[in-house]
Amino acid sequence: MNKLFGIIFMVFSFMSCQAKKDNIMLTDFTKELISMYINDVENLNAKNRKDEIIIISNTDSLHYYLSVFANNSKEYKFCREDFIGQTSYSGHLIRAFGSENSNFYSVISEIKTQKRCGDNFTEYDPSIWRICFFKDLSFCKMKTYKVTADRDISAIQSLAQKFFETSNVPVANNEIYQIAEVEIAPEFALGEDSLRHIINSNFAVKRNNMQGKVPVVVSILIDKNGKATLNNISKSSNDTEIDNEALRVAKIICQYEFVPASHRGEKVNALFPVVFLRNDIVP
Repeated sequence: MNKLFGIIFMVFSFMSCQAKKDNIMLTDFTKELISMYINDVENLNAKNRKDEIIIISNTDSLHYYLSVFANNSKEYKFCREDFIGQTSYSGHLIRAFGSENSNFYSVISEIKTQKRCGDNFTEYDPSIWRICFFKDLSFCKMKTYKVTADRDISAIQSLAQKFFETSNVPVANNEIYQIAEVEIAPEFALGEDSLRHIINSNFAVKRNNMQGKVPVVVSILIDKNGKATLNNISKSSNDTEIDNEALRVAKIICQYEFVPASHRGEKVNALFPVVFLRNDIVP
């Protein structure tokens, strides 16, 4: 499975947004989480190099999130307007981004507002752990990830429950997950070969000049019962007739049954990409 959300972090390298002095204090939970991260077998190189550790605290209407990952300071510099500050822990420089009012650290002294760096950047796909809590500070296992959705989070869950409560919040019926956010992705019940046959045999509009192996992708929503409904075009062909034909074929596919996605032992609603290949369109 691709790394969480397929996200590639843009880590800007024009300048460093270093604070002049340590100005944040980590909570005991955050310290133990960082220790767990750097002692994980996949992150031992980062530990041995004493890479700086990035923590990002953010929130939405229902959750608090804390992301943790190692950043090789010799190669990458992180320059963002939401830089909060830094401290040191276990031989590593810890740099914090996101909210000043966080449950995961406290700000001892504020820093000057940072300016965003120039447009020179390096593409960087770090090994990210993201921990999620509900607004009552109970642990949310459904949106906690250790690099990818299918990794074991039991150690993270035990740590969170050492400091916070266990969630009694039921899985939201209307929560929709991306395919990379679930342990087991939704599947076409008749199999991939049958799905490809349905797509190829129903696509009626043809073009000789389609560019790329995957000209168009339509997203459909698979609910917890395996029922499919049309969502939207997630990758356009830039050809209105082709896009409309892809939507028509996707509606046909929605008449079939799917095996729903599952995550952390629960069936969940998830988006499924209907991929139209060049061979489906070129005569």
